[in-house]
Formats: sequence, structure tokens, C-alpha cells
Amino acid sequence: MKYTTIRISVKDKERLERLAKLLKLNSLAEALRYALSVAEREVDRVEASLNQVLSSLRYARDIGETSAEEVDKYLYSGGEDDGNS
Repeated sequence: MKYTTIRISVKDKERLERLAKLLKLNSLAEALRYALSVAEREVDRVEASLNQVLSSLRYARDIGETSAEEVDKYLYSGGEDDGNS
């Protein structure tokens, strides 16, 4: 494995040290690897969620003017007054 040197702020170094301590890791490099792995998983998860949202827009329809106070009705009864409200 090859290595390189990176420059980070003192504040970020302190954050990595705190993360390493919390995770009981032996080095800042391990803490950085862990942080990168978590960040990559989160990006993948967010991208998947965004794709789901965008694909669900295919089924969207215009329900006309709405009121934020009645959001539950719009979400759970299809926007129609079913008499249960």
C-alpha cells in the first residue's frame, strides 16, 4: 500500500482524534478510513432515496390548491374528503 501526506486543519485533526478515541481505533488513519466508509454509504443511501422520490413523481397528479394544515388528508386519503375528517 502506498501512502501520502494530506493537510487538514487543526480543528479537523482534533475531530479525527476524538472519533478515533470514541471508536477505540489506534490511529487517525483508521478514523479517517472509517469516516470515509460511513460517508460513502450515506451518499449511496441518499442517491437511492432521491431516485425513489424522482421515480415516484411519475405517479404525481395535480390536486389543485392545498392547505398545509390539511397535509394528512392529502397524504392519507388521496386528497379527497372521505367524510372521516
